[in-house]
Amino acid sequence: MRVNMYIKFFIVYLIPYTLYLFLSSCSNNPLPDFTKTKNGLYYKLNDIGESEKKPKPGDYITVQMIIRAENDSVLYDTRTIGLDGSVTFILDPPQHEKDYREGFQLLSEGDSAIFITDAYTFYIKKNRSPIPSGMRLESIIKVEARLLKINSPEEHEKEILAEKEKLEQGEFEEKKILDKYMADSSISAQLISNGMYYIKVEEGKGLTPDSGRVALINYKGYFLNGRCFDFSYENQPFEYLVGAEEQLIKGLETGVRRMHEGEKSKFIIPSHLAFGSSGSSTGIVPPFTTVIYEVELLKVQ
Repeated sequence: MRVNMYIKFFIVYLIPYTLYLFLSSCSNNPLPDFTKTKNGLYYKLNDIGESEKKPKPGDYITVQMIIRAENDSVLYDTRTIGLDGSVTFILDPPQHEKDYREGFQLLSEGDSAIFITDAYTFYIKKNRSPIPSGMRLESIIKVEARLLKINSPEEHEKEILAEKEKLEQGEFEEKKILDKYMADSSISAQLISNGMYYIKVEEGKGLTPDSGRVALINYKGYFLNGRCFDFSYENQPFEYLVGAEEQLIKGLETGVRRMHEGEKSKFIIPSHLAFGSSGSSTGIVPPFTTVIYEVELLKVQ
């Protein structure tokens, strides 16, 4: 069985790719605007930053990157990840010919470039996965990259520790403010779900919104000082699919699941269940900020 598998790989992949390499070596540079490294990777600098610092294997690099197929369809895009659309990873040395990771060693902080490899290298050699239907072994894979930051392992560890201390301090200050608010207001509330408070204002007798159901709610979000920052009252009630991601903040999703149709409740939600250490994307809610939501569960279907 294993012998047959190797024979199939030889016939389907290796022979055509060997022929492709032979034909390529006999032709002129197929990408005249690009420079070819000794390792076979093509690259072209687009923008040049002010720094001269270049990364070496073992460094932590932060990059923005889009990987495209030959037809320009997007295979991977860091812009969908994180706040600044970048990823940080340890730079490994090239593992094989045309490994696009070699390209990062050619860049300085602030530089952007395009690296050209092929489907055989990207899928079979690097990711050890089959080539998608419709692609050829020699199909171009284009990596558009911008190098934002280079850290040595020591610099990276120092940065992580500083960020951890900042988070711990922010959480400590937030907890002091919340504890004082609860003590001063003498609120009778049920402590649920990792530091969140639940106050039932008016009983409901209908259904509970389980995953897969559609819930219709009215809500009002405000800070501990009473200033409102978000509401649906006086507008159209908010309708959402229970259990679907990124429709409600985590604490509000948890709270609504406890309610019954017709119920009115209030939830005091610490930042780790609300807008976190970064605050809201709009900038209205600051980092490490406890919020309060008044919710009316109108209908469950």
